[in-house]
Amino acid sequence: MKVTAFAAKKAPFRWLWGKILQRIGLLIFVLAVLGPLLVLVVQTVPLLLGGNGGWLALALPTGRRLGLLLNSLGFAAAVAAAGVILGTLGGSILWRWDKGWRAYLRWLIIVLAPIPPYIHALAWNSLINSVNSLLQGSGFPAIQLQGWIGSWWVQLMALAPIAVGLALVGLKSVEPSMIDAARMMRSDISSLAKVVLPLAAPALMAAGGILFLLSLVDYSVPSLFNLNVYSLEIFAEYSASNEPARALILSFPLLIIAVAVVLASLSPLRNAAQSSSWHIPAWKVAPVWPKWFVSLQWVAVAILAGQIAVPLLSLITAAGTWHDLVSAILAAHSEITFSFWIDILVAVLCLPIALATAGELVSSKKWERLLWILVIAPLAIPPSLIGIGLIAIWNRPLIFDVYGSSLMPVLAGLARFTPLAVIILVAQLRRINPLLIEAASILQAGPWQTWRRIWLPMLSPGLLAAAGIVFALTAGELGATLLVAPPGQATLTMRIYNFLHYGASDAVAGLCLMMAITTLLAGAVAAAALVKWSNLSPKP
Repeated sequence: MKVTAFAAKKAPFRWLWGKILQRIGLLIFVLAVLGPLLVLVVQTVPLLLGGNGGWLALALPTGRRLGLLLNSLGFAAAVAAAGVILGTLGGSILWRWDKGWRAYLRWLIIVLAPIPPYIHALAWNSLINSVNSLLQGSGFPAIQLQGWIGSWWVQLMALAPIAVGLALVGLKSVEPSMIDAARMMRSDISSLAKVVLPLAAPALMAAGGILFLLSLVDYSVPSLFNLNVYSLEIFAEYSASNEPARALILSFPLLIIAVAVVLASLSPLRNAAQSSSWHIPAWKVAPVWPKWFVSLQWVAVAILAGQIAVPLLSLITAAGTWHDLVSAILAAHSEITFSFWIDILVAVLCLPIALATAGELVSSKKWERLLWILVIAPLAIPPSLIGIGLIAIWNRPLIFDVYGSSLMPVLAGLARFTPLAVIILVAQLRRINPLLIEAASILQAGPWQTWRRIWLPMLSPGLLAAAGIVFALTAGELGATLLVAPPGQATLTMRIYNFLHYGASDAVAGLCLMMAITTLLAGAVAAAALVKWSNLSPKP
């Protein structure tokens, strides 16, 4: 019996009340994740019909806006291309780690992924400043890490773990039997070039699409390096006009491109979530690579090592003494406390919504493609547009005064990161060993007991992984939170980001170090859960 067939028939909400709860969870997902954009669309149409048709000109990028769009496209494409190359070279090493402790070590990629981009920005700036001090003392010109090059490098370093992880998924999607057949006729490097990479190309292109998308809709890193991009223009337009409809119309070119990338990446992501070959060794006999390829692999490994070493070492050096670190933390205690509770609430509240949506997705064959679009499409929404949409929803007289409260950043985190939790739980639902579920459910008295004693323990690794990743990503969220945070309250990310524009100080470095350690711990929880998850997957 295949796991995919089992998952389609045996979702965790298979009884009547469970089905009702599952549909309610799916409805909440649509409202929470797509609601901000849908409300903006509903508000915009009457305004256009009521005499503001001239606003449609904002949808046509001309002049300065065309330059910003081209900046964004070039920046995102460069990050995606470099990320796929780096990810493929790094992933080709992890790909061989199929046995023993190394099979679990590769999950540590998850630990590195959630470190916020602005931490990488501060760390690499600190390193370049130190290097420039040495260069200028020796009479050499200083290195400039600004503009396009600086933004590209820091964004690549921030997304490198995601690039490697997605490339590894693509390589693991290739059937080992096809690799063995190719190796009988060709050399190992020829088999890789002629068979493996073409077969993995759809997944690798999907990985590039995800990196392109994340770079296209984000403005935090480019703004720190004085690179003007289109997504920042949306934020600026809303700040200047206070018209959500104008911001939405202005975002049309970005949304059209982003949705096209999402649709192109849909099938590979669905196949990756359904893959069940993680426990099948890709290379029964270790491959023999030529020296030039091994050299490229080690260059990729060195870059990935720098990706984590530079932030930690630079921040430790710049943070000063323990007294300085403690003073910085105490000075930001209100932001730290505020951020912690937001991160916890988002991580906890997203789980039932994501689980219900994932259960609906694996059990529904008729609407599977539509549901996948609903899950992945929100990744194409610029964070600033989510914030504007939430303001449009809640900035009105209501029984519950949500606007201006601490719930707004929580809603922003749910809108941004619940889709990622859904993808994680879909993948786990498709990998739960069906024999264990069938055998154990026979002895249970009812559906609630079955869910509590069987499904919940089997789902717990995926739930922990999803919670850990969402917690870490929420801790570093900026684009939407910057718009919806209540007056007089700010998250730690907002405090750091604002200070970064005035130059890095010991206090900022100390706060970034604390943030990096927090996200690393959250990532470690997710990685440990994924190791447990892999143990529950069906073995060949």
